[in-house]
Amino acid sequence: MDLIESLRPYHGAALAFAVAIAAVLAARALRRPLPGGVAAGIGALAGWWFAFGLLTASPRQLPERLPLLLLVLVLAVPLLAALARRWRWLALPGALLGAGWVGWWMAGAPLTMPDLRRAGMVLVAVAGATLLLALRGGPRWAGPVAAAALLGGLAAAALPGPYVVLGAALFAAAAGVAALGPRGGGAAPMLDALPLAGALAALAAIPVIARGAPADWAAAAAPLAALALGAPAGARLGGRFGALFGAVLAGAACATVAFLIA
Repeated sequence: MDLIESLRPYHGAALAFAVAIAAVLAARALRRPLPGGVAAGIGALAGWWFAFGLLTASPRQLPERLPLLLLVLVLAVPLLAALARRWRWLALPGALLGAGWVGWWMAGAPLTMPDLRRAGMVLVAVAGATLLLALRGGPRWAGPVAAAALLGGLAAAALPGPYVVLGAALFAAAAGVAALGPRGGGAAPMLDALPLAGALAALAAIPVIARGAPADWAAAAAPLAALALGAPAGARLGGRFGALFGAVLAGAACATVAFLIA
């Protein structure tokens, strides 16, 4: 009984894994394309919503911002991607719009110029991180590695709150999708990857916004370091799995730093 109770906070991860796989299989059965980033976003949304319970939240709250943010992405991105398949020039504006939404919402949804000036750095940083993660999220392993790096960093930083539980759900959803092998592909791979990238960037930003300790910065840097630094460096070293090993090492290095300075 004690073992079951100890696992209860991570039921959201199991649900995220199952829903992500179900989304991929349902899309295949219906012969409707579903990019991996969208399927992972659907799974993570289910896990996050389960972790929080049914709720409505204002953008002035912190962890509670995440489910509504991801809901908008998983609804909007397939529509934007469909438009981009018809008019390719819409792919980049669609990705910028989606990343801007992530940054704006995580900045507290500022509506006035004074609020926008105060929150501008958060908006730009989160939107930029979202775009960079989406740009580097093409390989099948990219989502699970980035999510695992963030999860390790959050656990190492030891920030009070639901962050490790939320990170576990995000990793489970990304891993479930990667196990079945759908790719972003299509006319707009960066746009297709946006839901997972936005979820990673938003969750990584919350500890920095909430507390901003050095360990929180190290944890937040983990997914970016994995995909934007470690993977390219590993690829230059050559070998079939060079990019993967480089990404894993860079993400693990950030998590280790977070642990040492927490």
